[in-house]
Amino acid sequence: MNIEDINILWIEEQMKELGVKRKDLTKDLLLDRSYLSRLFSSDDKPHKIQLTKQTKALFYYYFLAHKLKKGM
Repeated sequence: MNIEDINILWIEEQMKELGVKRKDLTKDLLLDRSYLSRLFSSDDKPHKIQLTKQTKALFYYYFLAHKLKKGM
C-alpha cells in the first residue's frame, strides 16, 4: 500500500470492516472529537482539514494492528 492511497474513504472502509467507531479512535489514538469531526467533514465545509502523511501513517498502523490482533 502506498501512503497516497490512504484517504478518508479508506479509513471509513477500514472502520466498517473492523467495527471501529469514532469513539474508539478518540480513545485508542487520543484524538480529540472535534479533530475527527473536522477530518471526516465533507470537502465543502470551511473547517475541513486534510490528512497529513503522519496522520495517514497513524491510521495505517492502527488498522494494521487491529487486523493482526484479529488474525486477519
